[in-house]
Amino acid sequence: MCLIGWAWRPGTPTPLWIAANRDEAWDRPAVPLRRWRLPDGTVVLSGRDQLAGGAWLAFGAGGRLAMLTNVRAGSSAARSAPRSRGLLVTGWLGADARVQDWHAWLRGHPASAYEGCNLVLADVATGQWRWLTNVDPRGRGEHWDDLEEMHGWWGADVPVGVHALSNAALDTPWPKAERLHAALEAVAAGNCALPKAEAALRAVLQTHVPCPQGDPAALTRSPWVHWPQRRYGTRSSLIAWLDSAGTLHATEWTYAPELGPDGIPHASVRRRSIHWCGMPTSS
Repeated sequence: MCLIGWAWRPGTPTPLWIAANRDEAWDRPAVPLRRWRLPDGTVVLSGRDQLAGGAWLAFGAGGRLAMLTNVRAGSSAARSAPRSRGLLVTGWLGADARVQDWHAWLRGHPASAYEGCNLVLADVATGQWRWLTNVDPRGRGEHWDDLEEMHGWWGADVPVGVHALSNAALDTPWPKAERLHAALEAVAAGNCALPKAEAALRAVLQTHVPCPQGDPAALTRSPWVHWPQRRYGTRSSLIAWLDSAGTLHATEWTYAPELGPDGIPHASVRRRSIHWCGMPTSS
């Protein structure tokens, strides 16, 4: 996944909005959004990577949430790292420890075992959020010079508000991240009804900015990616929101590689909901 934005404002009628695009090789098999169970029986709502068995953005029992993006350039993790990054997502959702036990959880997930990535782990029930990366972000701005280092991971608590994450450090102002951040700010402010809010976020996620071939900054500008030369691009978009009763509503659009007449490929749509106390209520 190459772009995630979220607005976390507890105490409001819609305390959480998430909007995300997953970019991946077209040939990598994946299961679309659905409810499934981890080996320990934990109910998960997410898509699933069929190659390694992990996930990229997933909702678990009791308000648990995990989100992942890759970091390729300058990765401190070996390219031959033995574990799939998607297993960090499922590992968090099935973990027994609560959010405050970062050190204990990370001891079982050494940074060198994974290629470069960003990981956002949240316990929405307790209001605790954490950003972690195994690519040293220090020296990339004063904001990241005082991060806590744990077992090869650097991390920081994520404050209440609106945030965006792509393939660099949290809240790096890439143009596509800034575009999504602005849309989430407007939605979180309650300026439009739910259907219009979802439509506004979807419009951003499906925005394709043509970029000159070979431009190294190309992928920082376009929220929606189409790279047929490498059989790579945006495979799915997801928008989720949490209501004040604790029910999470999620919609996923999965795309075919071929472009349609409007420049966007055909999309299959799935809508699911769970009561975020752990047990699903409807689909």
